[in-house]
Amino acid sequence: MRLLASMFCASFAVACTGSTPGPGGDDTPPDEVSPTAVYLTPTQHLTRASLALRGMRPSVEDLRAVDADPNALPAIVDRYIASPEFGETIRELHNATLLMRIEQPQFTFPNIGPLATATAREINSLYEEPLRLIEDIVMSDQPYTKIVTADYTMSNATSAAVWGLEHTGAAAKWTRTHYTDGRAALGILVTNALFDRWRSTGFNYNRGRANLVSRSLLCHDFLASDIIIDTSVDLSDPDVVANAVVANPSCAGCHQTLDPLASYLFTFKRQIAPVQVDAYPQTFYTPNTANQWRTTNKRPPMFFGQDTGGTGAMAGLGEAIASDPRFAQCTATRFASYLTEVAQGEVSKAWIARLQKSFVESNYSAKQLAKQIVLSDEFRISHDTDATAAETTVGELKLRPEQMNRMLRDLTGFSWSTNSAQKLRGTTYGEADLLDSDFIGFRVLAGGIDNYFVTDSVHTMNATSSLVAKQAAAAAADFVVEHDMTAPLAQRTLFTEAAVGATDPAVIRKQLALLHARIYGELVSPDSPEVDETYALYDEAFTATNNRSRAWKLTLIGMLSNFRSLFY
Repeated sequence: MRLLASMFCASFAVACTGSTPGPGGDDTPPDEVSPTAVYLTPTQHLTRASLALRGMRPSVEDLRAVDADPNALPAIVDRYIASPEFGETIRELHNATLLMRIEQPQFTFPNIGPLATATAREINSLYEEPLRLIEDIVMSDQPYTKIVTADYTMSNATSAAVWGLEHTGAAAKWTRTHYTDGRAALGILVTNALFDRWRSTGFNYNRGRANLVSRSLLCHDFLASDIIIDTSVDLSDPDVVANAVVANPSCAGCHQTLDPLASYLFTFKRQIAPVQVDAYPQTFYTPNTANQWRTTNKRPPMFFGQDTGGTGAMAGLGEAIASDPRFAQCTATRFASYLTEVAQGEVSKAWIARLQKSFVESNYSAKQLAKQIVLSDEFRISHDTDATAAETTVGELKLRPEQMNRMLRDLTGFSWSTNSAQKLRGTTYGEADLLDSDFIGFRVLAGGIDNYFVTDSVHTMNATSSLVAKQAAAAAADFVVEHDMTAPLAQRTLFTEAAVGATDPAVIRKQLALLHARIYGELVSPDSPEVDETYALYDEAFTATNNRSRAWKLTLIGMLSNFRSLFY
């Protein structure tokens, strides 16, 4: 039956998938929030929104404002989505799909010519190009459809040198620029970095790239299609394969739509081997190869059976994607999934339908989409009193490594980074945050992804993430105590209620109450039971060490590596 369904799809040149029809496409009743769900308090809701959107905990002032008036939350969220940290979150959200942040030797270009003094970390920053373009579109509140229709791109000094782009300003600063080789206005779909990261080798003929486009922008993954594979096909023989993808029903079911989509992408080289690079800039876009489909997969460019028209290579593809209802639906799904840490296939269809409708009505404002998500009932669920519903309820969200990095930096002023002289494909690695690096850092060990071997985040604690959290907490605690111990009151980061050397228990308790607000998002009084517990920790540490700064460091390590700090 599945094979017959796939053949039916292929015969009408539409997408084949084994997933349940999207919102409005089935006869099942809409799935709403469980009637037994319990919601976060207003201040807990604020904390979750702040960490999801910015990777930072809310200020004490924001906590008090929402505690006094829960209706203050939407205005605060507006301020959060206007912050640079939300831009960082946007890059991270899209990197979770595009997997651009690569630290692998086979992707590291040589430090020659204008990049002779560049580190490997700086060189690999060129893969940020599509992420920076998406960030620019979102943060300037352009319609999100521009990610596939924009007539410009972004560059820093590195990407400008490698691809021959114009760049102004500081070397690390990303600025708007343009390709001047006549490529169509297709946003990220014509960025060199995207297709250099996603290379096409052998006889793949851009099919992997085409599936990236479909999977990332339409949430249609050809590899997830319910197709019964004909194992009699000799995959080692290119001629047999070329015939099978047309004539064999098992193969044609997907290739009927996959191959025409891949045919748009012959304008890009299949790959550039860094070992063969001896000068910059490099040419990657080659419009003279646009018709290679005639001798390879032999299918003209089409978008799921639609001729997108136009005269240039790839013409019309971006508009076709942007106008496809699956684009808005997929965007709503990806945003909701990322911000709630719920797998895309498990996000409520009814919720996605509402988000999709509002997203389109807002002229595709990604900022408004994010705001609607974090203000929704689905986002603010704490737990469920029904045992069955509780099994599928995500009531606690775990900090991703990048969020932990920003949170610690905001709380303590500490950046957990190092400068490494180790070599990545012969080039000195350079400086990196240890929670945002894999080659010398702990991003994967903390539950993150390396975008190549590890492509799914871990949203629970395990042995390595616990060790990383404790090490990061120890380094941050040591830094902030040493800093605040000698800094004037106005320049202290955390110790604004008590000096590090304070001896008065009442003053120490006031400081601990402040730490509860900053680290846990809890507004508690100095004489509360919560502070009693933390004061006991501080007192025990001081008794054991007879050293006030040491006692504060141990207390902060305990608080920063506590469940209430690492989850929200």
